[in-house]
Amino acid sequence: MARAPRYGLDDQDIDLTPVIAPDLLDLRVSIASIVHWADSHSVRLALMDAVDFPVNDVPMFLVVNQLSYRGAMRPSDLALALGTGRANLTKIAHRLDDAGLIVRVREPSDERSVLLALTPRGREIGQRIMEYNQQGLESLLADWSDEDVRTLKRLLARIARNAMWDLQAPRGHAEPGRRRRP
Repeated sequence: MARAPRYGLDDQDIDLTPVIAPDLLDLRVSIASIVHWADSHSVRLALMDAVDFPVNDVPMFLVVNQLSYRGAMRPSDLALALGTGRANLTKIAHRLDDAGLIVRVREPSDERSVLLALTPRGREIGQRIMEYNQQGLESLLADWSDEDVRTLKRLLARIARNAMWDLQAPRGHAEPGRRRRP
């Protein structure tokens, strides 16, 4: 049975192609492809297995991963980085604490604030994550020249630095590519 048209459109009126052409020379497509790959559930599960993550819990893994890259963090900042709510992060943190992977500590500069930090066991897992990721990158770039790898590192660092500056700009004040950078 045919469905009534929604929004005044029939199926043949709907464009099924991507909004942007799948051209890997377009930086938007290339960066989105890398992010989607790294953010995929299957890649995360494979990484968890490869580093022998002790619990089959992706949100717990993501917290350990973030703390491995960033160091101890306030729960509110960690929730923001992971795109989750504070209440959900609190539940995840309790599970990680019970597993012996993180601990809550007072922030040295503000005794009223708490930081989530990796325990020695959590740091061991974080180290395995870093080693696995390094091996993966080396494998991806194995046939690249040293000069190409240095150029990639320099340019990616520049993109990352600019993205972080834009991220730290007050809301509504930074237009992409127009923020004055130090």
